Amino acid sequence: MLPKKIHEQKIFLIIFDYIFISILLYFFLKLQYSFFSNEKFTPTFYQLIDAHYKAYFLIIISWYVIADYVKIYKEKRIVYFRELVKKIIYQSIGFYIIITTISGLKETDLLSTKLSLIFIILIFLYLFITRLFIFYLKRYKYNKGIDLKNVLIIGENNNSNKLKAILNHRKHFGYKVFEDQKNSTIETVTNSIINNKIKEVFISQSGVENKFYEVEILNYCERNHIKINYIPYSLDNYLMSLEVEYIDTLPVFKMKKYRLEKVNNQIIKSIFDICFSILVFVFLLSWLFPIIALLIKIDSKGNIFFKQERKGLNGKVFSCYKFRTMKNDGTNSIKSTTLNDMRITKIGKFLRKTSLDELPQFINVLKGEMSIVGPRPHMVYQDNHYSEIIETYNLRYYVKPGITGLSQIKGFRGAIDCDKDMEDRVRIDIFYVRNWSLLLDIQIIYQTIELVIKGDENAI
Repeated sequence: MLPKKIHEQKIFLIIFDYIFISILLYFFLKLQYSFFSNEKFTPTFYQLIDAHYKAYFLIIISWYVIADYVKIYKEKRIVYFRELVKKIIYQSIGFYIIITTISGLKETDLLSTKLSLIFIILIFLYLFITRLFIFYLKRYKYNKGIDLKNVLIIGENNNSNKLKAILNHRKHFGYKVFEDQKNSTIETVTNSIINNKIKEVFISQSGVENKFYEVEILNYCERNHIKINYIPYSLDNYLMSLEVEYIDTLPVFKMKKYRLEKVNNQIIKSIFDICFSILVFVFLLSWLFPIIALLIKIDSKGNIFFKQERKGLNGKVFSCYKFRTMKNDGTNSIKSTTLNDMRITKIGKFLRKTSLDELPQFINVLKGEMSIVGPRPHMVYQDNHYSEIIETYNLRYYVKPGITGLSQIKGFRGAIDCDKDMEDRVRIDIFYVRNWSLLLDIQIIYQTIELVIKGDENAI
């Protein structure tokens, strides 16, 4: 059940949307009669109502049905910009299909093709502006400590402290964190929930030693309509890949399919990769390639390109291309780059800092060996080493490796000094594999371009 305040905000937003759609539709219908109908005239308000009231009610109902499917009115405290844009796009496309279908079913067009297109563009802009305003208004309020949701973390495991750090650092998520004290009793926990007005509880999986104590907390929260979450003790656990399915009333666990295992998603990503790469070759690399090649030749002896074996989709080995940034001493293919590496040339240092040394990998993309976005490919010996010590390492091979990736824009690039450095990269790569979307790819590309322009301090 939604809190009363959130429910009222949702109703207000729905009404506001309906008012905007109704007014916009009214003016567009007047334009249709005035400029696009065979008998050009300006109808009165009552004439429009009489002629199109059935279509109007069908449009209004369809809007809500689409919105319910897209979940554009669903209230979530943590909202990501790409999710917001995806919902707006789906809502606009669905509504456009309804408008054109209704128009086609009537004896005369409800709206002409041109007007329908302009109408839906205005709907998209309206949704984008209003939702963006709400998005940033909420973030502003949360950063100021207004309307925060009080949450309680009970128990401790490997990830409970990480969650606490994330919620405390990212004020715009809108949470205020309280912690359960060690050796607490059910009475002290319930008092903490009441006194601090806790709305949500996070229980650390395998972090509560007394199972009876855990059950008592669960029962109390369920009785008092307090949301319960579990913090997994391991992000590598197979439970992360399970979803619940019902056979009659019996719940069973089913292994989730990764999004890029679906053929339609593979096709979408491949088309995007090819089109984007062609544009990059035509408008950027056609003139930048010769300049960089000349600078490399002037700076040091050796080839322009550097080829190195890497593992790609399904663990298949391929030759990954880069601009040469090092002097060739015979160790470049087997020795990782380190901070202040003496092998790096002058122009190589600049190319690495700006990630321009990765540009030849667009050739790998057109060959079908890589993608624009994906987990960055590591040296083969690193793959062989870390696949034995990191349980989920090989999940990276479910997708093609990328020129850029989520790990890179999150700051996980450069030298690998310890196993934890690789574990952090793999954790983010696995998130990408499990949560891929075209909008996520576009967001990563945008943030990569920002890093290229500003320069990445983690690049070596």
